[in-house]
Amino acid sequence: MARRRKTKPLTARDLSRWRLVADFQERLAGHAGASVGTFADSRRHLGEEQYLGLMLFGLLNPVVESMRGLCAASRLQRVQEEISDRPVSLGSFSEAQAVVAPELLQKVFEELAAEAQPYRGDSRLAAYRDKLLAIDGTIWAALPKMAWAVWRCQHGPESALKAHLKFNLLEEKPVGVTLTKAKRCERAVLRENWKAGEFYAGDRYYGEDYQLFEDLQQAGSSFVLRLRQEAAFEVVEEFALSAEDRAAGVSFDGMVRVGSKKRNQTEPLRLVRVPTEEAELLLVTDKSRQELSAELIALIYSYRWRIELFFKWLKCILGCRHWLAHSPRGVALQVYCALIAALLLSRHIGRRPGKRDMEMIRFYLLGYATLDELTRELGLEKKSA
Repeated sequence: MARRRKTKPLTARDLSRWRLVADFQERLAGHAGASVGTFADSRRHLGEEQYLGLMLFGLLNPVVESMRGLCAASRLQRVQEEISDRPVSLGSFSEAQAVVAPELLQKVFEELAAEAQPYRGDSRLAAYRDKLLAIDGTIWAALPKMAWAVWRCQHGPESALKAHLKFNLLEEKPVGVTLTKAKRCERAVLRENWKAGEFYAGDRYYGEDYQLFEDLQQAGSSFVLRLRQEAAFEVVEEFALSAEDRAAGVSFDGMVRVGSKKRNQTEPLRLVRVPTEEAELLLVTDKSRQELSAELIALIYSYRWRIELFFKWLKCILGCRHWLAHSPRGVALQVYCALIAALLLSRHIGRRPGKRDMEMIRFYLLGYATLDELTRELGLEKKSA
């Protein structure tokens, strides 16, 4: 019989690694100076960390699907001991949406986003670790009662909202978010939030606006953006392809002017063409071939799909589908909580958890898994050994 491998006993510090809600509340308490208005009143029994801790708990627990259900959960002894201290009424939780400042969660989100995560990219791109960002938006369907989020009226009024995300591609983490109505233009949001030194990777929607290329360069930002298949361009210069470029599937690397009419054409931009099974990728960039080879330009755009996978994970694995709040401010709080949960999970586990990992976390929250079982299944026991 094989001998059981001995490991060091787990300490309270080790076991606390999975305690996402406690970590979250500690970070909120660190920004307690942001408390204003009613939360500054000494007669209040609950602070922002209790209300927001409950909201984060609701995102992690599959049983909770509404604000009413979350308030019912706050009557449970274990929930009070670990999160809320006392029961929370529906009216009190509803009022909290109007008085909790989203800026408080923004500070916690930015703090977590600034913490380094494991590097998950080609070593040749290490210089862009903190700069290479995918830009995209995802739409969440809203409830009919959320009239402020009305989007279109094709088959009756539809409500939806959009999260415009900046996503670090080499550490696979969200680093910036802007919440708007679903019909808000993603390019307009980018123009309001771009920063000098950032390097953006974007899909065909961003490549439709040729003026955007010049505006990004004037703002001090770099880009790899995809043009639409039918885009017209004039070749100015063609570069010789290396063996590595050809191995990556690159068919063209050179300078072009984008646009069908000379008077409306852009200044010369670098274009990299990469045929695929579905369609040919037309990638424009301001990066010279001395700085990034055509092979790496193609690789960067392939990394852009990581933001799509993150959106899918956020909605399907984390399960951010049920709205616990209905006001614009309340929805902003919930979306920030979801992104903070993603960062905390990745930070404590060392990766973005898959479906089985999330099931184990939820089994613990439901009382079916012990601390030791949860820690072992998440691989934390090995780290503490």
